[in-house]
Amino acid sequence: MDLGKIKITPRRAGLLAKMGITSVEDLLRTFPLRYETVERMPFEQWQMNSHVCFEATIINRAYVVRFGGKRSKTSFKVRLTDEPVELSITLFNRPWTNMFASGKRITIFGEYMGGDRVTAANFNFKPLSEQLGMNPVYPLTQGLRQYEMRDMIKKALPYVYEIPTYVPERYRQKYRLDDVPNAIRRLHQPRSKADLIQAARSLKYEEFLIYQCVMQSTQSDLNDLKKPPKHFDAQQLETWISQLAYPLTPDQKTAVDEIKNDLRSERVMFRLVQGDVGCGKTVVAAAALYMCMLSGHQGAFLAPTEILARQHVENLQQMNLPACLYVSAMSAKEKKAVLEGLAEGSIQIVVGTHALFQENVQFHDLGLVVADEQQRFGVRQRRALLEKGRLVDFLMMSATPIPRTYAHFIYGNMNISSIKTMPPGRQPVQTKYYAGTSMKPFIKELLADIQTGRQCYVVCAAIEEDNDMGVRSVLSVYKGMQQTLKNLRIGLIHGKMSGEEKEAVMSRFAAHELDILVSTTVIEVGIDVKNATLMVIYDAHHFGLSTLHQLRGRTARGSVQGKCFLLSSSKDPAAISRLKKLETLTDGFAVSEYDLKTRGPGDLLGTRQSGIPSFALGDPVKDRNMMAACVQDAQEILTDRVDEELLTYVRKEAEKSEFFD
Repeated sequence: MDLGKIKITPRRAGLLAKMGITSVEDLLRTFPLRYETVERMPFEQWQMNSHVCFEATIINRAYVVRFGGKRSKTSFKVRLTDEPVELSITLFNRPWTNMFASGKRITIFGEYMGGDRVTAANFNFKPLSEQLGMNPVYPLTQGLRQYEMRDMIKKALPYVYEIPTYVPERYRQKYRLDDVPNAIRRLHQPRSKADLIQAARSLKYEEFLIYQCVMQSTQSDLNDLKKPPKHFDAQQLETWISQLAYPLTPDQKTAVDEIKNDLRSERVMFRLVQGDVGCGKTVVAAAALYMCMLSGHQGAFLAPTEILARQHVENLQQMNLPACLYVSAMSAKEKKAVLEGLAEGSIQIVVGTHALFQENVQFHDLGLVVADEQQRFGVRQRRALLEKGRLVDFLMMSATPIPRTYAHFIYGNMNISSIKTMPPGRQPVQTKYYAGTSMKPFIKELLADIQTGRQCYVVCAAIEEDNDMGVRSVLSVYKGMQQTLKNLRIGLIHGKMSGEEKEAVMSRFAAHELDILVSTTVIEVGIDVKNATLMVIYDAHHFGLSTLHQLRGRTARGSVQGKCFLLSSSKDPAAISRLKKLETLTDGFAVSEYDLKTRGPGDLLGTRQSGIPSFALGDPVKDRNMMAACVQDAQEILTDRVDEELLTYVRKEAEKSEFFD
């Protein structure tokens, strides 16, 4: 349904596009953040500093009083419609007076200041009787007003019945749920709190059920598949482990044992290894690849960036594993040699990016795929690599640990190994929140540490300046630091640079040819520079806590104490509270638990794959029972195969899932 149906102005359409709203359905699925209950209260019941609303008649001409700068206030008197009471109204920074003509009817929302004084926060010229009840308050972008959003929603509501209901009738009856059009209409125009609760229940269930159907459908061909067990000498594995630079932690040993059992079983492995940055997931992956190699099969290690792929090759080779690289930036001659080695079987372990998905990449006998930062790869791309072998085992790694309570719902039907113990000598990163956008409060400490030879990451939320978001861009921060810190070597890296450019900058940083690296979150995914023990994060409130935790983990790869400075100009008490929480939370699982409670899994996992819907209403903490019911219901739907309309939709959504980085 095109937005043109509701005849909105180009300005409004542009503002909606900034919010990601490009269709009538997008608009109708932009749900209120909260509701303001508007009710009339007699004047004698008003309390000092209480919020009030009333309808009145303007009884004198308005006038403007100007202060220093651009500040001004508009004042006029009104008489209440239902009572013989006169009030003095003040509006700040409203210099126009012709709209407040004597005798005009006005509805005012504001704060009662005592006596006859009211400071108005808002006003309009519609009768109060038409505004009583629960009024929705919508999320907005800069330049869009609340009344405009309400007006557009009102225009769109007649089209709500064109939105399909995918939840089968038997489940709607079982749980007493509304169909989708009526639930959406109720959310925008609730008649009561009970009305609101019923509508939210119905739409939460729809979100959870579709999520589960998509998740389970993408995994269904891995369930109960029988494969030939992989045979290898466990003593060779133990010898290899004993020769590693560091002994395995208890959790690493458990994870290796679980993978060993998976590889030796007849069931195709589908396992997630999760744990904090620096907990040793790569060693566990290396053990899995070594077991696969011992069994006579080939292994592929999938990384989300070329930088990380090169790093993994180096680490695997240091562990005496014959790993080679395959990425887009390689020369045609280098690629040809790797392709021939994979096809004939002489290359046993390959590490690469999405280049491994290409049709010309053929394996002699692929037995295991390891995907690092697995949520950064689309469903189709993971499947394309798995299909390059027969009954391939699959191991995923994530540095964004999910509490086990939620992991089954979010990740679907897979086994999970959690690494909570950290290698000896690793210290939690010292984290400090600072209000504002200046490094001035800690710049002396930072520069003193850099003078001792330490290196620093400076992370920004955006590549270019965004006035609407109000964030410092990586480009402006880089230029500013070059001008003010002329005696330091400063580099720049961001997602719009080519792979070769990023690789060159990171190589210089790793070789300590740079003191400071100004970056976007491209450094989040596993870059390991042990000497970089300092980090500054601008506009930290724009990141989820799990992302912040993963970023600061970059500074804890060596034995030196890591430090992270969080800068934020946000005045939102909730945002400030969240950032201060990182000063005390050091365990990734605890951070994820807290982040899940305050943000939801869509934010926790980063940008959601297009084929898997994020939750607009569902709350994984409060709605645990509903989530559990949807896991079971989705299993029934995918097994019975009778709900063709829903199944067709699920197939299309799963197919949409694309590779991205």
